Amino acid sequence: MDYRKKKNLIWKGESFLFVVVLLVFGAIFAAIHTGGLIQNQDSVQLLNKGWYYIKDGKKQEITLPAEIPAKTGEKLILYNESLGAESRGMTVVSTGAQYDLVIRLNGKILYEYKEAMFSKNVQMRSKVQCIAALGNDTEGKVLTFSYSAPQRGKYVIEPVCIGTGSAIAWYQIRKAAIPLGAATIMIVLSMIALCICIYMRIRQMPDRRFRDVALFLMMCSIWLVTDSSLAQSYSRCPEVLCLISFYMFMLLAVPMLRFLQNIGNMKKYRLLDLGIFTFYLNAVLQGVLVILGAFEFKDMLFVTHILLFVWVLISAVLLIREYRKHKQREIHLLLIAYIIVGASGIIALILYWLFEISYYGSIFELGNLVFLVLVIADAVMMMADNVRYRLESQAYERLSREDGMTGLETRANFEKKLESISADMGRYRDILLMYIDIDQLRVINEEYGRAAGDEMVVISARCVENVFQEKGTCYRIGGDEFAVLVYDPEVPDEFWSERLKEELRNIGRGCRHRFSLSLGCSHLRNKDGSLKSMGEWKYEADRKLYENKKKGDLKNGVY
Repeated sequence: MDYRKKKNLIWKGESFLFVVVLLVFGAIFAAIHTGGLIQNQDSVQLLNKGWYYIKDGKKQEITLPAEIPAKTGEKLILYNESLGAESRGMTVVSTGAQYDLVIRLNGKILYEYKEAMFSKNVQMRSKVQCIAALGNDTEGKVLTFSYSAPQRGKYVIEPVCIGTGSAIAWYQIRKAAIPLGAATIMIVLSMIALCICIYMRIRQMPDRRFRDVALFLMMCSIWLVTDSSLAQSYSRCPEVLCLISFYMFMLLAVPMLRFLQNIGNMKKYRLLDLGIFTFYLNAVLQGVLVILGAFEFKDMLFVTHILLFVWVLISAVLLIREYRKHKQREIHLLLIAYIIVGASGIIALILYWLFEISYYGSIFELGNLVFLVLVIADAVMMMADNVRYRLESQAYERLSREDGMTGLETRANFEKKLESISADMGRYRDILLMYIDIDQLRVINEEYGRAAGDEMVVISARCVENVFQEKGTCYRIGGDEFAVLVYDPEVPDEFWSERLKEELRNIGRGCRHRFSLSLGCSHLRNKDGSLKSMGEWKYEADRKLYENKKKGDLKNGVY
């Protein structure tokens, strides 16, 4: 497979992945919306008092939050008898899924944590919000929270909230402000990056780094939303959201490794291709093992964590190596970004595996945001440099192509065009070549000065351009000489003489000095349709120019 085909294949693959990510994000939003999250806001009360449990036959009163020591396998039941008529139709919510929480009202089960298709570990379960609707008959009844799987020799009981369904929903939104806020910022940044990518492509200055950044941001936002307890609590298919969350996390590094490949000379490191392949292979193998029933996703999560740590470290090492060689600003900035995201990832892993802390994700999200700000800043600075370089190149190209005084194309371009015509003369039906000369320009320069002569040149150029620009291409081929190529002329040569005469009268009325033009023309084909040689074609136009110059043609009424 050649480089161009490989490049197109990569572009199509990443574009497909980007479309899939967008569709997934839309599906997530629809799932949350249909789950009843968007409702009217109301107030939420804390139900932290009136709780007690029985130990050794004695009633132990507690106020939430609380930590209660427990042996392995020892169950805990919390009772609350403070519900009254005002609790009718209310909803209670708390954490506790990691302890297999069951919520009852007078013995009737209102909520029981169960895992269906997707098995979660302790850290994931600790973020689950356990929600139970109390119904309309609450007065004088006993509310119980039953826990059966203590962790690290204790139960850590979080506060219990009570309120209407809409109030509980808004309460959870406020609690999820950090991940939702980060996801919102990432979505906005991804749209900005995508717009920049499209703009650069339209300007024919494609920069794939913006597409990679946009894809990474969208995948991060999907991971944050699907991993949040808010989305899983109000979705009708939380198992699917967990699955999406795992796959977004497993593939998170792919667009960033692609991004890294487009920095400086980093594409030469084939090791980055191996990294991309490794993350794809990891996602496929984990899916196959889960389908075969060999493992659960939660059991293989450490593999993804190790891969992320290893490839962030490898990326940082490659960046250090490249920076030592070239000392480029963009590599230095990216090196800082990778160090930050690597440090945040290590801290998050320590919190996750050693302390089983549920807010490990916030540390990693913060590191990702700092990382993304630096990456986008680098990409924007590079875009600005590319735009400036492109504009300067276009200006230099235009200056090299155009005559500085008249703005017409130069003799070099005229000769280049004649070479192109000579290489394939047979494909042209006919081309009219005209040489135009300013009469007595040397006399004007000597008698009235160079400024007057320059004025004649500019006026003559405007005259030639106005007459021929819609039908042909105009060139300045000498100090007082112009050339015009008219493709497939449809009018006789005299038409151009008269047009030139008329234009010269109109444009020369405001001129301070009397002057005139002479022209000579020649057709690429003879009257019988046969082709002239390039030398014959040019010689005939030149000969006719000097014949007309001797006759004084075009001098009548030209001022």
